[in-house]
Amino acid sequence: MRERIADWRFRRRLAALGKSGQELLSAYAGARWPAPDLPLREAALLALDFELDGLARDAHVLQAGWLAFDTAGIALEGAVSLDIRSARRLDDGAVTVHGIGEERAREGQPLRQVLEPLVSALSGRVLVAHGAAIEVEVIERTTRACFGEALPVRAICTLELERRLHPNLVGTDAYRLASVRARYSLPAYDQHDALSDALAAAELLLAQARRLPADVRLGSVLRG
Repeated sequence: MRERIADWRFRRRLAALGKSGQELLSAYAGARWPAPDLPLREAALLALDFELDGLARDAHVLQAGWLAFDTAGIALEGAVSLDIRSARRLDDGAVTVHGIGEERAREGQPLRQVLEPLVSALSGRVLVAHGAAIEVEVIERTTRACFGEALPVRAICTLELERRLHPNLVGTDAYRLASVRARYSLPAYDQHDALSDALAAAELLLAQARRLPADVRLGSVLRG
């Protein structure tokens, strides 16, 4: 029942988006969207990560990285990494984490110019991220700001999925991306680069999918 309600709400939001009169959003709404009962192995996916200026709800987006994939593998030739322009005084703590300073941020692309190809890339695909609530919130917030409409997004959160596969692990680091990847014997990557983190999430989902039944349905792994 939960899956049916979530699908109904998603398609209702798509229908509203299709009436926006904006070609980009209408194309997104009219894309071929997978049904919840589609096997995960047949779903089109898009791993995405944003680097932000801190964790505040109005934090500036400084970098986006994404790549399309499915459970058969990852095609790196279509991977995208873009810096996003910000003229604000950046949080020193956040700069230490992601390494994007104010001079580099001023030379990034305007947010709208980054969102346009991202919206096209996400059309008909399910977003994949570790801690996907952040990516979903940023997409909704920034598309509302740039296009006047919050983009409806379907997402698989590898963190939520890991809590189902390995529940009740102890320690604050047990479910961090690096720790979870190590649990599946995946290599360590530099973190806090948007494309590197997106690739890390994509590889992690492929590893997690091997622990799931072969016929697992897409709807059963979508973010709750």
